[in-house]
Amino acid sequence: MDAAFAQAHRLCVDKIALPERKNALGQMRHCLSEEGFRAAGQAAKLGVHVPDTEPKGSRYSVVESAGIFMVRSNVLSHCQQPRPTVFRRRWSSLNEWLRPSQIDLFNPSEDGPPKDRMCAMVVTTAGRNGDPQVPMFAGIGIPTADLSTWISLTALSDIIALYNKATEQTETPVDIVDRAVPKLKRRGTDRS
Repeated sequence: MDAAFAQAHRLCVDKIALPERKNALGQMRHCLSEEGFRAAGQAAKLGVHVPDTEPKGSRYSVVESAGIFMVRSNVLSHCQQPRPTVFRRRWSSLNEWLRPSQIDLFNPSEDGPPKDRMCAMVVTTAGRNGDPQVPMFAGIGIPTADLSTWISLTALSDIIALYNKATEQTETPVDIVDRAVPKLKRRGTDRS
């Protein structure tokens, strides 16, 4: 995302006149972010797909592994809900099982989408007054099934920090020496 934002800014400054630059910058960020998203998925040897939208209008990228499908949210100016396009609604519906509804208190419903699939989104925000060459926020979000809010929204830097903590050994093993000496107790009347 950093590279996409920087390249989009550089291309717009070099090639686009000032009156059209703001609109062009948004489109360039979108196109270069999609390209970077696919390239990252391919580099990680994940499944990368580029389906058409229904009804036809555009294409979008999906990266998939082990039942987790990841799409990109639009480049946001905030961390609120992504644009509720048809394809984002379709993919986010996989998350219905994360917030199940139970109509009958005594009989839980087993209906609904499979519980081994999930949709996540790459979320990037562009600061209105910040540096246009870098995202203000880059993270992974898990949207609700209706795209109304995020079940979880975590910055990539926090995810990487969690991974680093899990892989490094932070505690030194402590060697506990047992110095207890066992002794037999005498019973009240038994003196043998």
